[in-house]
This record gives sequence, structure tokens and C-alpha cells, in this order.
Amino acid sequence: MATMDDRQEFLDRFYFSNGPCCAGCDWWESISSMVGQCTKAAIVPGKERMDALGISWTSKRVASGHPITDRTYKCGQFKDEFDWATLPLPYRKRIGAPL
Repeated sequence: MATMDDRQEFLDRFYFSNGPCCAGCDWWESISSMVGQCTKAAIVPGKERMDALGISWTSKRVASGHPITDRTYKCGQFKDEFDWATLPLPYRKRIGAPL
């Protein structure tokens, strides 16, 4: 079973391979390695949370919260102010971060 650290490394590698997207955004909180919620966006009703994923109906009630997006999603609010240089060099090399 993958750990949270494995998931974060997967997302970091995806971000550096694909450029600015939710996977590398400071506003995005991952739920899994594929989707997460955008904390920059306002809280929306549960029935609207998964609109960006193309899901319009689910048999289970979804609570109100931040919109859920795919890791690949790109919007005009992207922000990456994390200081990648604070991470160990071997990790930065593995994920393809600027050295």
C-alpha cells in the first residue's frame, strides 16, 4: 500500500513533468494521487463539488466543500511559492525539480 510520502512524490514528479497544474499548486490539497480539492476556490454545495471531474451524479451524498479537481487541471490561480531547494538533493533529482 502506498504511503502519503509516496503519493506526494508521485504528485511532485507529475508536476515537474507536466508544468503548472493542480498537482503542483499551493492551493491544492490531494485526496488521492489523482484528485484533490482547491482551497483557493470558495465552498460550493456538494452537488457542485465534482463538476470539474465531469461527475454530475453520485448515489452517495457529497458534503459541501471546496471544488474537487483532477491533478492535471490548469487554471489562472496557480501558485507555487514552495522553496524546493529546502528538500534533499536526491529527492529533487528523483522528481525532476530544478537543481
